[in-house]
This record gives sequence, C-alpha cells and structure tokens, in this order.
Amino acid sequence: MIGKNESFDNKMVINDFPFKIVDISVNLIYGKSILLKSSLEDMLLLFRFGDKYHIQTIMDMIEECLIKEISPVTVVYLIKFSSPDSSNVPILYQKCVEFFIKCLKEATPIYAAESLGEKFLKSMYSKAILSNFTD
Repeated sequence: MIGKNESFDNKMVINDFPFKIVDISVNLIYGKSILLKSSLEDMLLLFRFGDKYHIQTIMDMIEECLIKEISPVTVVYLIKFSSPDSSNVPILYQKCVEFFIKCLKEATPIYAAESLGEKFLKSMYSKAILSNFTD
C-alpha cells in the first residue's frame, strides 16, 4: 500500500539514449511533424530506440529514411547495421544488397567494401555476375 507521503511522478528515466534521440522520439510518438534531417548515426539511434521500446511507427519511419540514405558511401555501414547478425532489418538489408550489386555491375566504387569480409564480397560478386544473365 502506498503511504500518504509517497506518490508517483509519472516519469520515465531513459539513460541509454541521448536526450536529442528521446526528444525526437517523443515528438514522433505524439504525431508532431518534424524534419528528419539527422545524421546517419542519429537515425540509427532512433531506430534502436524504437526497437528497444517496441515502437513500430518510429522503426518504420526511420527505416524509410535510411533506405533513402543508401549511397556508395553509406551502403557498407547500413549493411552492417541491418544484417541478420546485427539489428536484423530485412527490408533495409535487402535494399542495401540490391544497391551493392548495382554498384558492382556499374563499377561504382563502394566506400569500405573490403570491411564486409571475403565471404560476403564473393557472394555479392557472384550475384552481380549471375544477374547479368537474368536481366
């Protein structure tokens, strides 16, 4: 039983995310229109916030933004983030793989591609070559 001197503050303390991320998330939850021109790192944190607190709306919104950010400079970073071994974001991961293969086919340099490992790169080169025969 709660004593006379005890009360609830209706507060939630979130220590594992920066204030900026929590603030943006709360605004998104309450349907406030905000401009999502955050850094890539902030968007990944927003996605993780949505994932941790099971807020599908935030996850969907951020995933859509991340898909628009796929480029030769960001694709490796986004593949690592969205892979089944990491955050497991299947649609983003698939879009990244498709973009990666497109870059290979067009001989577009991809920043830090070597960091994905030999097994992954061989798989991507194979898919790029095979897709040339099915296109």
